[in-house]
Amino acid sequence: MHETLTLADLQRLEWKNPCLGVLGDPIAHSLSPVMHQAAIDALQDKHPGLKSLKYLRLHIKAEELAEALDLLFKHGFLGLNLTVPHKIAALKLVASLSPEAKAAGSVNTLTRTSQGWAGHTTDGGGFLSALEEKSGQSIQGKSVVILGAGGAARAIAHACLTAGCGSLLIASRDESKAEVLAKNFNDPRVKTSALANLTKVEKDAIIVNCTTLGLNPSDELPLPREVLNSHQFVFDTTYGKHRSRLLKTAEDLGIKNCDGRSMLRWQGALAFQLWTGMIPPTEPMRQAIGEI
Repeated sequence: MHETLTLADLQRLEWKNPCLGVLGDPIAHSLSPVMHQAAIDALQDKHPGLKSLKYLRLHIKAEELAEALDLLFKHGFLGLNLTVPHKIAALKLVASLSPEAKAAGSVNTLTRTSQGWAGHTTDGGGFLSALEEKSGQSIQGKSVVILGAGGAARAIAHACLTAGCGSLLIASRDESKAEVLAKNFNDPRVKTSALANLTKVEKDAIIVNCTTLGLNPSDELPLPREVLNSHQFVFDTTYGKHRSRLLKTAEDLGIKNCDGRSMLRWQGALAFQLWTGMIPPTEPMRQAIGEI
């Protein structure tokens, strides 16, 4: 089991060997450490330089992010992943942004440069690849409903629009956040709604849960059961030891679905390539995260 480090650990520890890591709050559920370590272990015989590389789990709260990023840079970390709630806050804390991260307004991967951290997003590309793999269809011309307006939602929305979706509805608990996101995209295909007011969804829509509802077994459905039907595809970006209520409901209704492990693997592979220049092997990563 991977140890979880805190800001206090970063303030007192030193690292002799190069490291990677994932920052989030919560973070205990993250499978990124076992996934990336599996990739490192699989490659190190042919690439001995990877043998000393470790991937760490870091529990960093929102108000600790700026100090943590400074310390991790000073400690010589090669790269980082960011998850909830850091993907938007990091936009103002990095030295530079990739075009994709700037357009999406979200950062999930940091790479080390001489000027400081460079921000990237691999969420959108990871989602599109995972969707095609799990559903057998591309996003081209499809109706997409994104639940949530946080960092992952931003990146996925940008990717869907760029890849040619037919329409995009962003539904958030706070509709004003969805409206801000829609305004940033400035695209006539984008509409918004409050989750509480979501009473109708296209019968063949691709529904993407980007809220945190699903991380806990007791979490409620992120949208009304009545809008779901068997012609849709449900993609829950959360994952855990249990199936989320959304995925259980989808199964009950005969809706094809998947959890977030495939997206985790795909976006992780893209991040690994940014850090090392190597495409990691799929199967060790898939096995490490228990992907079905």
